[in-house]
Amino acid sequence: MNTNLGSIKEDDLVVVGCGVVGITTALFLQERFPNSQVKIVSGKLSPETISDVAAGIFRWTMRTPPEYESKWPQEAWAWFQNLYKESPLKTGVSKLPALFFSSYSSEQCESKVMKSVCQVYRKCTPAELNLPQPAGKFKHGIYLHTLQIDTGTYIKYLTDKFMFRGGTIIQAEIESFDEIGSKYIINCTGLGSRKLAGDREVLPIRGQVLKVEAPWIKTAMYADDVYIIPGQKYITIGGTRQYNDWHTDPEPHDTARIWDRACATFPCISKAKIVDVKVGLRPHRRHPRVEKEESNGKFIFHNYGHCSWGIMSSPATSKQVVDLVAEHFNSNKSKL
Repeated sequence: MNTNLGSIKEDDLVVVGCGVVGITTALFLQERFPNSQVKIVSGKLSPETISDVAAGIFRWTMRTPPEYESKWPQEAWAWFQNLYKESPLKTGVSKLPALFFSSYSSEQCESKVMKSVCQVYRKCTPAELNLPQPAGKFKHGIYLHTLQIDTGTYIKYLTDKFMFRGGTIIQAEIESFDEIGSKYIINCTGLGSRKLAGDREVLPIRGQVLKVEAPWIKTAMYADDVYIIPGQKYITIGGTRQYNDWHTDPEPHDTARIWDRACATFPCISKAKIVDVKVGLRPHRRHPRVEKEESNGKFIFHNYGHCSWGIMSSPATSKQVVDLVAEHFNSNKSKL
């Protein structure tokens, strides 16, 4: 693995961050600018990124800038649909039936976006509403067919494509964008942007989840804030949403609470075997920041702040930020 920041040239396109947003952005840069050298700089690589903790279900509830409310989900859905058709085992993208229950209101489980993209989308039957316990608590529910992205497999798929096309990954922690010798930086550092970009708006929402073996579970189930999401290898059970909590070690009391509530709500999971406990700090922001900035003679293109929706929304925001890079070069009549 390259660790030499000195190998970066002035005109290289440098992506900082190698979670799913960073590697997707780097891949799209290669496609748009095939004659340019695209490099990634990141202190952490898969499987140590926040992206690797995610359950990876496509459920569009992300707060989106008004001008992209339709564009982003449609682009992301089309991207993952194509990968599902290519090969679920190779790309990590699988079809997944899902049930969303709410004890509060129908708005908690319904989604205009999901209704527009899913071929199967309907209200739950009375029998389905009694699946989560206690029976009769959950008055509202939606059943749909969505997609699940197995993050480890998916990130490996993207990384292999990036490297095959001649990309370079430099494993190095940086304290400032000034440490990078290129004029062109694409910032995909998530929570790291609080320091690197000086964005005090981005804060962590701590998530702790359990990874369990339960091959009999084939359908994702949400009941208010309790969820069970099947992946290609394990089931993810969650979770926590702890605002401005920077603690990255698993907490035993969180593990016990997640497990007890999941078993009480969905007794079908009670015989599962816990194989791992994961913690991730979601980069929370009112919505993702996708924009250009000029600083100290560098052109910095930001793509961060996806909170819980980085896997799902990364194809759309990565395309958007690559469009900004292209607009910059077109407006300056530069050629890559």
